[in-house]
Amino acid sequence: MKQTPRSNALGSRILRVHDLISRTAWHLAAFSLGLVVVIFAYEVTSRYAFAAPTRWASDAVSFLLLVTVFLAAPWLAHNRAHVAVTILPDMLPPRVERLVIAAGFLTGALVCFWAVWICLGETALVRSRGTMTLTSFRIPKWWLMLVMTYGLLDCGLQFLRAAIEKITEGRNPASRETAS
Repeated sequence: MKQTPRSNALGSRILRVHDLISRTAWHLAAFSLGLVVVIFAYEVTSRYAFAAPTRWASDAVSFLLLVTVFLAAPWLAHNRAHVAVTILPDMLPPRVERLVIAAGFLTGALVCFWAVWICLGETALVRSRGTMTLTSFRIPKWWLMLVMTYGLLDCGLQFLRAAIEKITEGRNPASRETAS
């Protein structure tokens, strides 16, 4: 299928919007992590300076850490800032190396999409049951499940994009046309 400039521009706009969403989530994750620091500082001060520990700080921090991880992960995947063990690919010829790395990204995407499927089912279940967290302050569990679902979905999309980029790396349509 030949891409027209218009379809290419649309695809480019969609990717820019996806990047904007992932980057915004990254900033929200940074804010969430900042709140963790503030809450811990408050808890430590309250506990040791005033002998008045809080009941809610630990629970709030655990929720915020979940938010931090699942909002930050897609932008890390976008920037390829995740841990990668490249011993095997580094020993392979460049073309095979690209395919092996692309297969790894594709596997990551499939695992993320599978986890999204599971999270969607669990989110619907806990929402229909009205399940709340068992913490000092109770919130609906499905709120947390939505954050997990978003993070996994966006990671899957980022890994899929990385696989496609890796597969098409080194392919230059302009050089192919001039060669024929």
